[in-house]
This record gives sequence, C-alpha cells and structure tokens, in this order.
Amino acid sequence: MRICLVHQYYKTPQSGGAIRSYYIAKYLTEKGHEVTVITARNNKAYSVDKEDGYEVHNLPIYYSNHLSFLSRIHAFLLFVWSTNRLMKKLPRFDLNYVISTPLSTGLIALKSKKRTKTPYIFEVGDLWPDAPIQLGVIKNPLFKWLTYRFEKKVYRHAQSVVALSPDIKENILAKVPKQKVGVITNLADLKYFNPGKSLKPIEKEKFVIAYLGSMGMANHLEYLVDVAKALSSDTRLQFIIMGEGARHEAIEKKISQEKVNNIQFLPQRDKKGVLELMNEVDAIYVSFLKAPILSSGSPNKFFDGLAAGKLIIINFKGWIKTLIEKHECGFYHDPTQPKDFFELVKPYIERKEKLAEAQQNARILAEQFTPEVQLSQLDEIITL
Repeated sequence: MRICLVHQYYKTPQSGGAIRSYYIAKYLTEKGHEVTVITARNNKAYSVDKEDGYEVHNLPIYYSNHLSFLSRIHAFLLFVWSTNRLMKKLPRFDLNYVISTPLSTGLIALKSKKRTKTPYIFEVGDLWPDAPIQLGVIKNPLFKWLTYRFEKKVYRHAQSVVALSPDIKENILAKVPKQKVGVITNLADLKYFNPGKSLKPIEKEKFVIAYLGSMGMANHLEYLVDVAKALSSDTRLQFIIMGEGARHEAIEKKISQEKVNNIQFLPQRDKKGVLELMNEVDAIYVSFLKAPILSSGSPNKFFDGLAAGKLIIINFKGWIKTLIEKHECGFYHDPTQPKDFFELVKPYIERKEKLAEAQQNARILAEQFTPEVQLSQLDEIITL
C-alpha cells in the first residue's frame, strides 16, 4: 500500500525527543509498504529527506513549547493548511495514518477522505479536548462544545482508531461505542537500552533519580522540586532534570529562590545522550499534574525507563500505576505529600538487592512493549 503518515512532531533518533512515529514509518516500510511522512520543522524552507527507505516532507512551520496558546493554535492550523496543500500535489495514497496531538490533524484526515476518498487511521496519544479543558486552557463553553463535536466526528469517520493506552481506549469507546479501537502503547526498545553496557564508566556514590522529557504545564515539575527540597538534608540523594519546555525557566527560578541544592539541570540530548544518562541513574521519575485525564497517557520516558531497567517512580494514578505495582518495578507517591517520598524510596537506597530486583522486573515488563510486539498489531489494523 501507499501510506501517508502525518505527524506534526515527527522525530528521529538523531534529533531527540519522542520517536514513536519514526518506529512506525520504519516498520511499515520494512513490511513492504511505500511510506511518505509529512511533518513540520522549524526551518525557513520546505525540504524532502530520504530516511530508511521512505520520504519525509518537512513543512516550514515554527513550533515551540514556549509559544502562547493562540500561537500554538496558529501553528496547528498552518500545519493543516500546508499539509492539505501538499497532499494535492502528491499522488493519491491508499491509506493515511494520522497522528494526534494536536486534534487539528483530524482536519487533514477528513479533508483527504472527502477529496480523494482515502481512508484513514487516527492515532490518539493524548485526549484532546479533555486535557486542555481539565487544565483550564479551554474555558469557553461554545468552544468546548465545538471541539468535543469535532473529536467525535474524527473518530467516527476513521477506518479505525489507535489508542496509546487502555484508558484512552475506554474514553474513546465511551464517545463512539461502535468504532474499532486498538491499543498500541508507546515503545520500549530493548535493543537500544541495554542495562550493563554503559558508554562510559559510572563513578557515583549517590542514589540518582532523573526526570527526562518535556517541562510543560501538564508535567508540573514543581512536584519534583518540592520532593528534592523536602529531602535536601539527605546527602545520598541526587536529582537530575533533562529536557526543555515552556516551564523550564519557571522551574529553574523556583529551585534558585527556594535554594534547592540537590537538583542538577541538563540540556536536551539526542537518543544517544539519553542512553548515556540512563546508564548513570538508578530511577526514572515520571510526572503529571494532578488532573484525572493526564493519568490516561502513555509517557515515552516511562517505556525508556523500563527498557533501561530502572526503578520507576510516578506521581499519578491510572493504568501505569496498576502496571508498576503489579510487576513490582517501582512505586507511586502522592505529589501533594513530598515529605512522604523518603519513606517510599528509602528501602531501595538501603537495600541494593531490592533495587536490583525492581530494576530487573522493569526490564522483564519492557518485553511486553517492544516495537516488535506492539507494532505487529498494525498488520491487522491497516488491512481492516
């Protein structure tokens, strides 16, 4: 089949960030499909790259986590307009694989289906508009009603929907009960993250807990700063934050003002840089603001942490909390009670065998989420 994969945030291992759509494009190409990717880049001009046997069309659309809400909406709609324009120039595809967020990519799917009768699969990683509504970003009642109506329309007209978690699937089915919805979670690459094969020697005495990823409003890293501050008197603990996002400066300011001295900031790294850091830390911290809808997600760094064989620490409930407790590879802590964190992490600091067991359990759990296991479901989904 000729398949067009549309993802505004497409990344490669070299560029860093979440590379799920890279795995999907590569997998479909290896299965014999002719794949074309359409994405956006912070470039000044349109360009086409050749990667792993498929084309990547880069549209010049600036986007950053630092943009205001209205500026983000402008970037989303510009991507829709530019993609629709580009698709008119390309030969007709047999199938469009359209990835959200943002939900606005649904406009691309619907337009192509109406114009060329091309069916589409719609992938849902975050629940829009539920998330921005619960976070208070969307407040206007009319806008809420319009976005919910549009969301249902996009789901209803899809050939099938791919949800990144069981909780997301349940949410979608509650809105469109008759739709076909499959679950393909984010991916744990066991071949890349290989515990015990560090790229450089590890010389440390402290128990290191790292947060890797976006620093946005939804992540609310103030929770981690509060934990670090509460435990600042324990010299055995070291916290690391690596990434970028709209809340980066605010988090650094909070650390400085409150004189939290056990957090180290590192700049965003590519996939190799993430691997290097993973080999130096004991635990991965995954954070979300205390909003029910955010616990339904499928955070990329959770799966990287599993693949790297790390203790997993989360501050939200939902399907991931159930998973780590069942497989004994980490723990949940209430983010509103930072002082309670020490009693939860203490056994892993003082008993190395307990830490090693949890890390081994994480690696075993990761086997359920490898690209080979998860993406094999695409074979059936795209032929429905």
